Amino acid sequence: MISLNNLNYNINKDKNKHLKMEHYQKIQSEYNHYMSSKNKTIGKTEFMKYLAKTINTTLSNLYEIINDGIVDVLGYDYEFRKEFSAQAAYDTRTTKSIESNASKRLSSKDFINLVIKDFRSSSNINSIDEIINDLKRNRQNEIEGMETICTATFYNYVDANKIENFSKEELPMKTKRKQKNDERKGKTPPKGISIEKRPFSPDDRSEFGHWEGDTVVGSIKIKNSGAVLTLVERKTRYQMVVKLKDRKAKTVRKAFYKLKQLYPDYDIKNIFKSITFDNGIEFSEWLAISKYLGITIYFAHPYSSYERGSNENCNKLLRIFLPKGCNINSYSEEYVMNANELINMKIRKILGYKSSLDLFNDEIAKLSQST
Repeated sequence: MISLNNLNYNINKDKNKHLKMEHYQKIQSEYNHYMSSKNKTIGKTEFMKYLAKTINTTLSNLYEIINDGIVDVLGYDYEFRKEFSAQAAYDTRTTKSIESNASKRLSSKDFINLVIKDFRSSSNINSIDEIINDLKRNRQNEIEGMETICTATFYNYVDANKIENFSKEELPMKTKRKQKNDERKGKTPPKGISIEKRPFSPDDRSEFGHWEGDTVVGSIKIKNSGAVLTLVERKTRYQMVVKLKDRKAKTVRKAFYKLKQLYPDYDIKNIFKSITFDNGIEFSEWLAISKYLGITIYFAHPYSSYERGSNENCNKLLRIFLPKGCNINSYSEEYVMNANELINMKIRKILGYKSSLDLFNDEIAKLSQST
């Protein structure tokens, strides 16, 4: 089964949030003392703000807690008075939370089952979050009449083992982000023009046509295990791939002849304005590629893959279909292209739950309108 899930959620949220019984008891002591005091030095609003800050909660939440905990107490004068009970508030809010969660979970069962069905689909490479938001934004006809939930609520249910026949073991482990290796950065000069001379910042993705490039390689233990040239457009995250028989610089250079032929009706300079490579030996003939396409090619700092973050992320997706250590030459070109198409069709949170393919086609359409 192919699926992804690299999300990281704070899943320990409920009606009581972070408050414990000791917090409720603090409220009981402070609130009842203030309300019974005849000589109040501050107004009730100021007191409530002070108390909310003391127990580290919001003012609105404090008012809700007190409303849930007000009880009638019979005094020595045989008259009833209103007091706050910590136990009453805690019990009421805990019961509300359980009942609310159970009701919501049952009423949204159809929606949850649809999300799981999509997640378990053999062709799925979307995360739970992307599936949920794709259904809500782009496939509303499929969920018409269904009670829906948000991503965080889904993960709350999973963490609490509240979803029938679905467990957290089905979700891939969260990946650890590699820290930027600034100590090694720059000790070896880039092969060509440094990324430092690129006329836009790493965070600037406003202009279409700037790409990041790399190769995904086969097994080092197998002779001629092949490779795949990967290029990712920075604005749309659209990926182009070319299956290579080997990783030689000459083979990589020739791959760009194929890419240029994909868009015979367009000025290739409008689609490829720049490419940023890593420092692999397969890009040694970068100058010939630069002259052929008529563009500037930059090189990231050695040991700084984060400077081509979009490319690295797409490579990870491609590894779902071409695992590390595999013989890429044993896979057909059609298989590789189909895998890449699935990646480009993937709904992405970073793109507003749209696909790279749709955004890339929009940019190509703009080129058609301008010619």
